[in-house]
Amino acid sequence: MVLDVFIEVSLVIFIAFLISLVMRMLKQPLIIGYILTGILVSPYFLNIVRFEESISTLGHYGVTILLFMVGISLNPRYFKEIGKISLITGLGQIIFTFSIGFLISIFLGYSPIESMYISIALTFSNTIIIMKLISDKGDIDKLYGKISIGFLIVQDIVAMAILVLISAFNVQSGAGEILVLIISKIVLILTAIYIFTKYALSNFISYASKNQEFLFLFSLMWCFSLASVFHLLGFSSEIGALIAGIVLAIFPERYEIASKVRPLRDFFLILFFVVLGVQMTFETSGNFIIPAVILSIFVLFGNPLIVMILMGAFGYTKKTGFLAGLTVAQISEFSLIIASLGLRNGHISQEIVSMIHLLA
Repeated sequence: MVLDVFIEVSLVIFIAFLISLVMRMLKQPLIIGYILTGILVSPYFLNIVRFEESISTLGHYGVTILLFMVGISLNPRYFKEIGKISLITGLGQIIFTFSIGFLISIFLGYSPIESMYISIALTFSNTIIIMKLISDKGDIDKLYGKISIGFLIVQDIVAMAILVLISAFNVQSGAGEILVLIISKIVLILTAIYIFTKYALSNFISYASKNQEFLFLFSLMWCFSLASVFHLLGFSSEIGALIAGIVLAIFPERYEIASKVRPLRDFFLILFFVVLGVQMTFETSGNFIIPAVILSIFVLFGNPLIVMILMGAFGYTKKTGFLAGLTVAQISEFSLIIASLGLRNGHISQEIVSMIHLLA
């Protein structure tokens, strides 16, 4: 079986390379190529993937490392520099997108719980991709760049809270008991992390940074240890990885850690997005194509519009508002992870997850 999985993964990577080569020639994001690979190797077409669970497990490592990398990019000291406009724009866009997205989903015939997940998925933008695009353009120190990064951080904080709630509400008990349990666990683990970070972590990092290979190993240990602790406490492992990254973001070694971990993240993420493609359902695809188009139009035009309106109300130019608004015209990796959690908890069906994948 191990050899079969090895050959299967090798074939998937080979096909992903060929399709991604076409995507690169067409100047399209490689993520599209990965998802198309998953669709191509799924039972609907080539039917290559027979050990989906094994590949899915490998893909889960990719998501864990991805959120670890997101956390590393969210230096808590930067929160003080977000400013009022970033906070208001971030929260305003979240409230607007969630509310209108929920109403549109209800109008399209989805249940309240399905509409809630769909509207949450529409709300958040891809921080990593946007940060990379802004950085590549050399606009990270421009006004719109700073504001964009500011409200993307606000989005990530809200998304982090939602991830905690969704993962914790999988516990079968009363609402009051759940709330007390959630608060107790959060206080316990955050206190432990704070004490360890303040009195021990800096020494570990200083020692580990003397050897690049050891620093890489330490980073993975820290990431997966916190992810496992959160999982054992009833939360999602993803939120543990995110917090692990945020903790390391205050240290100057974060740049070295990010550069070392990035290739590993990229490899496992390929498998994650391939699995997303494999899991897409087509028997009922006709049921969500039209809703997906309607919701896509809303994300492409509604999200940027509300950002432009909010920034215009505070006296910013149309150009600054427009450039900042463009950064929210897509949905985040958090949306895919939240949808996966919803499916895992039995809140939504595979059809809803497939539609969210299509929107992404």
